[in-house]
Amino acid sequence: MKGLDTPVLLEILEGRPTAVKLLKRLTGEELCTTESNLFELEAIARLDKGAPLERRLAAVERIRRGVTVLPLDERAARAAGARCRGGGQGLSSQTWLIYGALEANGCTEWLTSRSAAFPTVPGKVRVARCVP
Repeated sequence: MKGLDTPVLLEILEGRPTAVKLLKRLTGEELCTTESNLFELEAIARLDKGAPLERRLAAVERIRRGVTVLPLDERAARAAGARCRGGGQGLSSQTWLIYGALEANGCTEWLTSRSAAFPTVPGKVRVARCVP
């Protein structure tokens, strides 16, 4: 299973060529994201002044229906806690909770932006920086 971070989801929503290319490469893969990422998309949609709000929220809903949405639950919290020992590498608790959800649900790769500060924990979820 491949996880999609918020920057990747935004690229998809905007129809960027990098996202189209990525989605073609991922054909046949199970794709996932977390409730936290969908929260971020909804917040961005509600702040944006572009297209009508209903259209922006409908686009977020299509993402929700098109991927597996991983919960931020006890399993995610325990996995995150086990990985962020030693001060958490300067990352937010939200970032670690996302990582925990990915790990707890068997995600093998986390697709994010090239500039993302996301943990790399050997043997668990590989971080792939694939969009600008």
